[in-house]
Amino acid sequence: MIRVYIAKGPESGRFFALRDKVALIGRGSDNSIRINEKSVSRNHVKVLRENDKYYIEDLKSRNGTWVNGNVVGAGRLVEVQQGVPVALGNVLISLGKKCSLDQLPNEYSISIVPPKNQIRELPPFVEQRQRQRGDLELIYNVCVASVKTLDVKELCETVLECVFSCLKRIDSGHILLAEPGSEELRELAVRTRKTDGNGPLRYSRTLAKRVFLKGNAVMMPDTGLEDKAALSDSMEHIGIKSVICVPLISKLGTRGVLYLQSVSVAHGFRKGDLLLLSGISTPVALAIENAELYSESKQAQESLKRAHDNLEVEVKKRTAELLKARNKLQELSTTDELTGLYNYRYLIFSLESELDRTLRYKRSLSLMMIDIDYFKSLNDTFGHQCGNFVIKTVAQLLKRNVRRTDIVARYGGDELSIVLTETDKERSLEVAEKLKAVLNGHAFKWQGKPLNVRVSIGVATVPEPGIDSAHDLVHAADRALYQAKESGRDLIVFFSGNKQVG
Repeated sequence: MIRVYIAKGPESGRFFALRDKVALIGRGSDNSIRINEKSVSRNHVKVLRENDKYYIEDLKSRNGTWVNGNVVGAGRLVEVQQGVPVALGNVLISLGKKCSLDQLPNEYSISIVPPKNQIRELPPFVEQRQRQRGDLELIYNVCVASVKTLDVKELCETVLECVFSCLKRIDSGHILLAEPGSEELRELAVRTRKTDGNGPLRYSRTLAKRVFLKGNAVMMPDTGLEDKAALSDSMEHIGIKSVICVPLISKLGTRGVLYLQSVSVAHGFRKGDLLLLSGISTPVALAIENAELYSESKQAQESLKRAHDNLEVEVKKRTAELLKARNKLQELSTTDELTGLYNYRYLIFSLESELDRTLRYKRSLSLMMIDIDYFKSLNDTFGHQCGNFVIKTVAQLLKRNVRRTDIVARYGGDELSIVLTETDKERSLEVAEKLKAVLNGHAFKWQGKPLNVRVSIGVATVPEPGIDSAHDLVHAADRALYQAKESGRDLIVFFSGNKQVG
């Protein structure tokens, strides 16, 4: 037997004892134990009992299952000690025995450490090709860099790396770019041989701006020999010994400059270096232009994709809302709001369908009408809230003690109905006796006061002469119920022809 205690939730304090070895718990009506709470999934967990041990399996619930504050992985069968609190969404239960309130967890955790055998190894280092001196190799490396990447920053950083590998006497280098139609240069890449980390590297902005505007490459092998009028204040302040600055000109005009300087020694450059750097400036500028065009195209594509994804999300969201609204309307149209059972409309619809199938294939079908005895007196004495409580409790007890294929509905007021599919007279009377015993054995209490709740039951079965429609079957079961109440209530009466059998 499986014992389930509700420690916290909408049915706090309730106890369930199930004879089966496997039980399903969830918000759906097809579960062994139904917990009507929004945080509980329709099919939340499966509970098993073997050799006095309890096991629980999360059925991919939305809000998860937690045993003593630790999450249970979906699809894994986990042993649970008796009396240990188990959280299903916002509902707390225990298995086997009741857990004390001081055991309820106030901290929940998830282990995110991966198994040792799944820890990824670091990728091996890739050896870089040793660069050699020579102008041809610089040209080659720059050309390779221009086709190797379409990221502007990565391209500029690679170009500076190539230049540094060829020109050994320069201390720092910069690639400065301007937006189309703008004269403001921004530093996109920087390279230095020093690693002292004393703030950002400084350079002559005046010289870089002049080269950019005029489009002429400039080299000063030894600034100490230059006319002071040709030098900017920043060059003297920084202590630049030699400098070279080359414009980067593409089809769209001057895009920026390649700026190199030495602060340690004069004559950091040869005349041939100016020609070499001027020669690679145009391919570099074209590569930058292509990379920027690709970046703009990629951004446009990403923007379009985001717009498409956002639209798709909105469509899915709206579709889900419409589906939810439709399901809610369908649920409202077929479900009784008070008890959660099917309503009269669904009962008649299902009864007509089942009766048609039963008569066509010459099978059996039974209808049970159940009325709470002296319900008006109960309402008058304890109030309508008490009456509603009794109806809901009776409905839940009936629902739990019939088959899933049986249809339990609220016929109206305090009258309930059960459609027993594939059930003949003998079996329907057995079910009626069982339900009556369950209800009589249940301790109904309202505000601490015991209630004497009894029911009268009328049963009718087809095939039966004179019963050819759902209306006939309802009328027959209702006549049997009337006879049960006229005969003293707390009775079961079976309809047979024009006579009722008690």
